[in-house]
Amino acid sequence: MRVIEANFRIVRERCGGGVKQIAVVKADAYGHGLLPVSRRLLAAGAAGLAVATVDEAVVLREAGVDAPILVLGGSCDDALREAVARGVSQAVYDRRALSVMQEEAARLNRPALAHLKIDTGMSRIGVRGVPALSALLEAWRDCPAVRIEGLFTHFAQADTDPAFTALQKSRFDEAAQAVRRAGYSPMRHAAASTGIALGPDYWYDAVRPGIVLYGAEVTALFPGIRPAQRLTTRPVRVEWIDEGDTVGYGRTFRAGRRTRVMTLPVGYGDGYPRILSGKADALVCGRRAPLIGRVCMDQLMVDVTDIPEASMDSEAVLLGEQGAERITPDELAALAGTIPYEIMLGFSGRVTKRETD
Repeated sequence: MRVIEANFRIVRERCGGGVKQIAVVKADAYGHGLLPVSRRLLAAGAAGLAVATVDEAVVLREAGVDAPILVLGGSCDDALREAVARGVSQAVYDRRALSVMQEEAARLNRPALAHLKIDTGMSRIGVRGVPALSALLEAWRDCPAVRIEGLFTHFAQADTDPAFTALQKSRFDEAAQAVRRAGYSPMRHAAASTGIALGPDYWYDAVRPGIVLYGAEVTALFPGIRPAQRLTTRPVRVEWIDEGDTVGYGRTFRAGRRTRVMTLPVGYGDGYPRILSGKADALVCGRRAPLIGRVCMDQLMVDVTDIPEASMDSEAVLLGEQGAERITPDELAALAGTIPYEIMLGFSGRVTKRETD
């Protein structure tokens, strides 16, 4: 958890005191644990939390988290009603959500909270174009119980397409002007992790750090951030095989020498990607041990021939640091042909999560 807090401080120091940080903790805090991460980030100075669904917000509320929570995604009618009841701010971009929230707020005699979502080019959710926005704002006048707390958008390619990101920014600025002309003054936010790296013009009133908090993908943009997640285990067997012997299903690995094989009780049933078979390493005694054979559902094998001190008592690290060596989500993602998010989020409920300092 100290790593996540340190990453958060790097973001906060870059943005300065005038910009709020809405910490993104959706998807179980990117696989790191929703409740412990949320509590630590709020204690570290986050102005609020962002989740993907109302269900995630309910988990936080029922655990006693009373900080501002924003649901970034769209919601069905029942979830919208739950958001109003829980005092959670909901992304709103159409009349359906607006009317449901107004009705529930009137029924409960309490305000409904909303962040107006603008589609500036992601083409996912959000109100698109000033005419549609103006019509929605006109309808909003008949829904006084729904408070516009925020105005936000998502950048589609902030890391690699500055021209399109600038176009999105100009569309967002135009939308913000229309909202102000309608008499509203919500908090504006647009930049997630890669957007933060673009500088103050993109920060507005708040930013939404996500992947940067967990130390992946954007490491080159934020010097000093570190991966926070480790996947460790202990061997269940260490045994020699002879030259010519094969390992695993399909016999895809054939030993070219007498080989010492360490079997680890981790497999694709735990969320370790099968596509990493024969590509990735484990760390054993501070050194890299290559995976050999196919990753099984419940086990995988590594070659520790060149690590004579390896034993049944050795810790094996499949993700994280050991000694001077480090296996990052970015490394595994590159080998698997995916993104670090999928690596960090992919571990199943069979993997025990422990909060560590």
